[in-house]
Amino acid sequence: MIDYSQELEAATQIAKAAGAVMLEFFDADQHQEIKQDGSPVTIADKTINQMVIDELQKTFPDDGVVGEEASTATYGTGRKWLCDPIDGTKSYIWGVPTAMFSLALVVDGRPKVGVAYDPFLDRLYTAIEGQGSFCNGKPLAVSQQPLQDGWVAFSGTIERVINNLETAAKIKALSAGVAVFDGGVYKCTLVARGRIPAYIGQGCSPYDVAAAELIVTEAGGIMTDTHGHPLDYSQDFTGVLVSNGVEHEKLVAALTKNT
Repeated sequence: MIDYSQELEAATQIAKAAGAVMLEFFDADQHQEIKQDGSPVTIADKTINQMVIDELQKTFPDDGVVGEEASTATYGTGRKWLCDPIDGTKSYIWGVPTAMFSLALVVDGRPKVGVAYDPFLDRLYTAIEGQGSFCNGKPLAVSQQPLQDGWVAFSGTIERVINNLETAAKIKALSAGVAVFDGGVYKCTLVARGRIPAYIGQGCSPYDVAAAELIVTEAGGIMTDTHGHPLDYSQDFTGVLVSNGVEHEKLVAALTKNT
């Protein structure tokens, strides 16, 4: 078994530093801009992404970094660090504390080390493949809650829900309710902590969920694409399905057309 303790330590230190930047600009001038894809970006996003690149190049100079705002590499095989400096930038801008930092080491398309940090509640989520998932050092475990007894979280825009009313109706029929709020990594940690049974992440990219997948799966959950297939982080994709595994197949069926 490969020892990834050095990588976890480096990612943990970067996560804490990223959290400090998030807190610094949370109630300050965020220098907001709109990117070409229409999504917002702040000075905190850019500052953190560059810090991740700088710090990782010092410790692991041969590794590539694929970040939402800046990268030194592209998707592919080998060792890649996938980073979302602020997952949930919209909530961060709005002043809603569901934004999180996310960083994962991916080797040949699979996450090996994952760290996510919620600086607002000071919750550090960590995972190494095969060694369990933790929040502030305490083991995590998904719930055994069936869908009908829990809420299923959707991606954070009402537009996506409106455009997928049929799917939302199918999910509502399976569950106690549908929750819509910003922050994909935050929702993944709710699954890992056993607070909700599932999350549907429409539009999620690999750098959004690489760390979150390891945190969820090492806690006993499942993360796939929306058709139930394993995720390949050596290439781009859009959309994930996250659950405690109790009724994952029912969610796949609800998301599949013509079912």
